[in-house]
Amino acid sequence: MSRTIAWIHDEMLSPDWVKPEQPAVFVFDEQWIREEQLSLKRIVFVYECLQAMISVEVRKGDVVAEVTDFCKEHNATGIETATSPLPRIKRQGAELGVTWIEPEPIAALPADVDLKRFSRYWRKAEKQVMRADA
Repeated sequence: MSRTIAWIHDEMLSPDWVKPEQPAVFVFDEQWIREEQLSLKRIVFVYECLQAMISVEVRKGDVVAEVTDFCKEHNATGIETATSPLPRIKRQGAELGVTWIEPEPIAALPADVDLKRFSRYWRKAEKQVMRADA
């Protein structure tokens, strides 16, 4: 019987990603925090999202090493995580050999939508997301 763990990353900070029967881990990537000079406000936001997820173990350090250790601790044979367009997450996922899960989009947008700023995305998505029947 194979057992998988969930690697929660900063592109999937929703309780919808957590399955009660599946161990889950999030790693605060110290190198990324330094390189991107994340504000304390951003770090607190991520932490508060993780608290809402309840059963996610939170660690800090090197993502690949910590997720690998978590996998071993739970005698898991696989790692699942959500797809991401971020090169950092793609690289880490490739090193970990994860199974990518495609998230269900909250809105159907054209492939050429400008995603450089959330406000540009939201202007296109808001009408679909905020519909009365949604």
